[in-house]
Amino acid sequence: MPNSIFANYPDIVSVEDVQAMLHIGRNAAYGLLQSGAITTIRVGKKYIIPKASVIDFLGLNKAAKPDIMNPSGKSACKPRKE
Repeated sequence: MPNSIFANYPDIVSVEDVQAMLHIGRNAAYGLLQSGAITTIRVGKKYIIPKASVIDFLGLNKAAKPDIMNPSGKSACKPRKE
């Protein structure tokens, strides 16, 4: 099961957890959260980050968004020509 790679993390993760999960720095993590690439809930200045949102961002979940966003808010995938 692909979700087992994050089994040691709680269902709600912190920004620091996101950094560790994705092996990225603080600025990159906040960029992903602010761009909406990882779905969050804001309570005041605090981010509530469901672990499932990180899994969806990575595409490990079947219901994940097909268009992955990078920290700049632009699509990291090239548009498909059909």
